[in-house]
Order: sequence, then structure tokens, then C-alpha cells
Amino acid sequence: MNSSAPKPSRPMRRASHVLIGVALGSTLMLGGSGVTQDSPPATNSEIASQESTPQFRIQVERNLVQVRVVVRDAQGNAIGNLTKDDFVLTDNGKPQVISHFAVEAPAARAAAAAAAPTPPPDQDEDLAAENHSATLPDRFIAVYFDDVHTECSEIVRTREAAEKYFSGMLQPGDRVGIFTSSGQHQLDFTDDQGKIHEALRSLQPRPIAIQRDHRCPEISDYQGYLIIHRRDPLAIEIAAEEAMECDPSVTSMVGIMTAEELRRAALASAETNAREAVNQFQTQIDSSLRGIRGVVRQMASLPGQRTVVMVSPGFLMLTAELQVSQIIDLALRSNVVVNALDAKGLYAPVILGDASKNPTLPMRSMLLVGNKARLDVNRINSLTDVMRQLAYDTGGVFVTNNNDFDQGFRKVGALPDISYTLAFSPQNMKFNGDFHKIKVTLASKGKWAIQARKGYFAPAKPTDTAAQEKEEIEQAIFSQAEVRELPVDIQTQFFKVSDTQARLAILTHLDLGVMRFRKENGRNLNTVTLVTVLFDRNGKYLDGKVKRLEFRMLDTTYEKLSAKGITSKASFDVIPGTYVIRLVIRDSEGAQLSALNKSVEIPL
Repeated sequence: MNSSAPKPSRPMRRASHVLIGVALGSTLMLGGSGVTQDSPPATNSEIASQESTPQFRIQVERNLVQVRVVVRDAQGNAIGNLTKDDFVLTDNGKPQVISHFAVEAPAARAAAAAAAPTPPPDQDEDLAAENHSATLPDRFIAVYFDDVHTECSEIVRTREAAEKYFSGMLQPGDRVGIFTSSGQHQLDFTDDQGKIHEALRSLQPRPIAIQRDHRCPEISDYQGYLIIHRRDPLAIEIAAEEAMECDPSVTSMVGIMTAEELRRAALASAETNAREAVNQFQTQIDSSLRGIRGVVRQMASLPGQRTVVMVSPGFLMLTAELQVSQIIDLALRSNVVVNALDAKGLYAPVILGDASKNPTLPMRSMLLVGNKARLDVNRINSLTDVMRQLAYDTGGVFVTNNNDFDQGFRKVGALPDISYTLAFSPQNMKFNGDFHKIKVTLASKGKWAIQARKGYFAPAKPTDTAAQEKEEIEQAIFSQAEVRELPVDIQTQFFKVSDTQARLAILTHLDLGVMRFRKENGRNLNTVTLVTVLFDRNGKYLDGKVKRLEFRMLDTTYEKLSAKGITSKASFDVIPGTYVIRLVIRDSEGAQLSALNKSVEIPL
């Protein structure tokens, strides 16, 4: 080390600890490359060590089903003192064992963090820099504007409300990102008010589908869906009757074709126009769902509390129920809450469409006129289903039928209510893609209101245990919560390579004495996976190292290491700056997990 380097941190001073060697190897998550060897591998077969670079991604299919539950009293206040035994969960009517249970209280954590006293400075001057009060951003808000469905007046109203909210309500640990369903004029997460203002001002409607002006029959996306996918006789009859009235390809044949031939031509016209309507609007629906899925996926790689605020006038799910369910699964596993704001506000629909459009049903068909009016009402009522489901199933809030967008943004931008995460593994599941109904009730039969997802789609194929373990570790990496199921300690040291480069070492000490080992053929077996990840001050993932320690120890080695523990080292080449380290360690035999945070500042 050169003269600017601090003395070794505390773990290095424990001469009796065993420093595990590092060798090239396979990845923890899903394949790694470009791994460099830090030190020679162990010379015996009792401890094998492999290190790699993680390539994080979220897997959608898995057997563990997660359900986020919000319980409210008669006044709408969230209840926060329930336990696992208070809940009863069924899958298609069959009671399930709740294998995982957690309480999420973001507002309480934020209040505790704000009230926490500033810790005294470290008395060891060599560690003063590494213990600088660097922390990860503790909250990320992704505002998702559905600009392919939103009209200009709706964008103006909602972006002004967003700007008011973010100019006055953001806290130092908050980061905001602006995203759009068109993918244009987006802003990555930042606390720069100027950039947020600029991104909001650049928003405008960007429809993808070509608007169908003055077409007859005038078939909406909803009526088209009923015709093409449901073969709804009433929707078909309405479209055919309108074609008989105003479609030139049909009306021009009056007096030439027989009544039956005209009827068949009208039905063909209805089918063609319905298919065109569905295809055009499905393009916009796919774009909006791809966009929000991408935002949720991106937020999965961020630490702390994560909220998506979806701003949209709504759109029909049509045949996208599976896509929406997969987004919900992804959000629940990524600990992302989706809040939604209806950009229409308090909306008074014009039944039977705009009077400027071509005439449709003749007055003599009053029964069909009334039925078409009901189709229009059903369509309007269905537009917000996707937002309502995304918010409801992820533990979020949905604000609709309200023109006070300032208040609306205060609601969707607030920290989520206290919630409970329940998880279960369905027994004897058939991997056929079928929909399963979920019902959550309270064992006490109390009169509290329960908000929880209504169901899920079974995966088309099973996921193995190893994949589930990997996903559990990844979720812990991108959470900010500290978990201490395994006795582990983390320290850092660094030395300057040059004025602009430094080598950062993270030293992890693990006490093996309380870990569970499996005895087989005279060996003590266990596998420990250790993941060390580096974030910048904005919570952006920079680099990571995965180490897999496979223990096959004889009793003599086991006794020695149980008393002394082991220390593992991960090194990173960095530039001077502020960093936050996230450590996650899990063992295979006890299925125990610890997750810790550590901050370090490397001065110029």
C-alpha cells in the first residue's frame, strides 16, 4: 500500500481468521463472464471457492406465489398489528400453508430514520472515511405516463400536478424517474429538480394507432373485442345493422342483392371493421403494457422502497389478462408497489359517440340503439380495469373520478400503507397455464376490509429449487432491509492506486459455529453463497461479485473453523467517491440468510 492507504480494517487484524482463496467458477445467478482470479484456490478438497460476476435478471415463472395484503378498518386506516396466524389463504378453494410472511411498513421506517440520532464519529481515524454517512437513496418513484392513450388536456393537467408535488414533497433520499409508454423523452432516476421539470414539460400525446375517422360501422375496440374474441351475438347484430344503414359496400347493393345476400355482406363488413379496430388498439395496449413491465423490471434492480405511479386514462385489457398478471407477479417479487391515477378525472361520457360522426343505427331499431348505449357504458367502465388491478393486487392505491389532480398526486406519491406479504407453494400444481382463484380472509372473522390479489396464472412449466434460491438472494440484494439470520460482519479498506483510481476491498467475516451442517461420509457439508454488490450514491448498481463456498470439512477442520470463523474478501477497482455496499449471504442447509449495508467514501 502507498502512503495514502489507511491501515487494514479490523477483520484484517484478526490473524487467526482463515482468508478464503478465490478461484474462477460458475455464476450464482445466471451466467457470468470475464472473471479474474484474486488468489490461488484452496489446496485441499474441504473448502472449494468460486467467484463470478452476477448478471441479474428477474425470473417470472416460479412455484412460490406471493400475495400482498392491505387490511383496513371501517375508517380506511391500514391495520399493522396482524400476524401470520391471523390470515387464511385458499387457492381454488383449497387451504394453503403460508410459508413466508413479512410486514411492510414504509412510512414507519421513514419516520424512524428521520428521528434517528446521528451516530458519534468513529474513534478509529483509520476508519473515519469508510464510516462516513453515505447512504443509499431510500425511495424511488417511477412516474409512468401512458402517452399513447392520453389526450393533450389530460397530459397538461396531470403533469402540472406532478410538478407541484415533486417541487414541494421530495425528501433528500427520494429519486424520481419519468417514463412513457411511447419510450420517448424519458428521464432516469434523479433528484435534480431541473431535469424533472424539463422531462415533464416535454410530455405530449404520442398515439401509435392510426385513428379511424368517419368509418361505418363505427366499431369501438370493446365492441370489436366482443365480435372477434367472444362472438357476442348482440355486438355482431349491432354492427351488421349499422353496416346495412351506412356502409357503401352494402348500401350500394340494395336492389341488386337479395335480402339474405345483403345480410351476409353486412356481417362480413362488421367482421372486417371489428378485426381492424381490435388490431389497431391492441398495438397501443401492447405498447403500454410493455412499458410498465419494463419500468417494474428496472426498479427490481434498485434498493429501498419502490413505487410506480401510473398516469393514464385507462385502456382495455382485451386479451391481455395474462400479461397483466405477469406484471403483477413481477412487481410482487420485486417489492414494487403500483399506484394509479386516472387522467380522465371526473368523466361524463357521451353515449352513442360524437354527433359529428356518420349516422349509425336507424331510429326504427330502438332496441339496438339502447343495446349499443350499454356497450358504450360497459366500455367506459372497463377502461380503468387494468389500472385498478395493477394497484389493487400490488398493495397500491387507485385514484379515479376526481378532478383534484393535486390531491390525487399526493395520494399516489405517498408512501404505501402498511401491508403484509404472504407466500405459499401450491401443492400438486399442474403446469398448464390455468387461472387460480386466491381468497384471503381473516381467521378472526373481523369486519375489516381486505385488499389482495384475486388470483394468478399457473406457470406453463416448473421451476427448480436452485432457481428459486437464486431469486430469493437477488430479491435480498435489491432490498434495503437488513436481515441477520447468520452471524456475519462486514468491514472495508481501500488504497489509492493513483489520483483517480483506488482499490476497494470488502471483508466479510462469517461465524460457522452456529450454522447447520449436514454430516455425510465423515464430512460436514454446506454451501454458502455470498454476494457483494456496489451501488453509487443514487442507488445505481455498479458492480458485483458472487462467491460460492462449498464446505466438505473433516471434523478436525470443522472444529477449528467453528471456533475461529472465516473471512472472505471481494475487491473492486473504483474512482474516488461515495459508495454503498450491499452484502447478502445464504447457506443451503439451514436456508438462512443475512443482508447488510455498509457505506464508504473514498476521498480525492
